[in-house]
Amino acid sequence: MNEIIVTIMLLIPSPHKLVDWSVNKVPTQIQLTYESGLEVSYAAAPVSCKSRPKHKHEMIFRSTQEHCYLVHDLNNPQFIRHPYFWYKIQIPQGSKEIIGE
Repeated sequence: MNEIIVTIMLLIPSPHKLVDWSVNKVPTQIQLTYESGLEVSYAAAPVSCKSRPKHKHEMIFRSTQEHCYLVHDLNNPQFIRHPYFWYKIQIPQGSKEIIGE
């Protein structure tokens, strides 16, 4: 049987253009929502709300005065949401563009 591989190429907007965000729709992830309805999920870790990003590829989200989350690498999204399912993103080596450069 012949097999065919289908590749879907997506342009994911800059995280700085989000219109909304949520936490833990996918466990240990922050989900960013864009105007188009696209949802992208990034690995996140709880941090002190006194924390500050250490470089331009990090972003801190504050959910309450006591609960904050750090996305370590905005260049590395983990999942993208199609209307009904979350799909894992696999970025080919050497094709990743750096945000902000």
